[in-house]
Amino acid sequence: MVSVAWRMIGIEHTFDVGRVVMCEICEGMTPEQAHRRMLRTIDRFGWALQYVESSVDERGVHPAFCYTVGLTEIGCPEVIVTGRAADESVAVLGGLAHRLWHGDRLGTGERLEVGGLEVCLIRAREYESWLLRAVALYGPGDVSAVQAVWADCQGLMPWEAEISSTIVQPLLGPPPGGRMVA
Repeated sequence: MVSVAWRMIGIEHTFDVGRVVMCEICEGMTPEQAHRRMLRTIDRFGWALQYVESSVDERGVHPAFCYTVGLTEIGCPEVIVTGRAADESVAVLGGLAHRLWHGDRLGTGERLEVGGLEVCLIRAREYESWLLRAVALYGPGDVSAVQAVWADCQGLMPWEAEISSTIVQPLLGPPPGGRMVA
């Protein structure tokens, strides 16, 4: 039942607002118009999603990432996922946001299946440069965040694997137990 509910809420509101705020600005919307549209989305659905496409430049690889904006208003952390395509990010974050919005309390270190992926939530400590829209909206001291870290095709989290996937999926906080295998 959760997948139907988040699908109606998550997919509708993600694509209802145009693909992503970044693209809306690239397509001619002013930052203020994009900001107002995000606020309307939060008012309508309780949260919005911000997707940022991957890029490569002289400083290195910058993985795609997506995060919620609006969960702060209900006393929950915002959620970020890195290294996944837009549709996968929407599925994961839509499912998690729906659960949080409806009162589920998800613990860090908890592994769960959501949006077709196995994820583990970790407390994000270095998130302010990633969650720019949320930090701008609520203020740097008022936002907290968790990262939905996804398992690889063998079901291993980055801290469990011999070769971690921290280029595609940088960890924004310590793994459960505090140490990496690799």
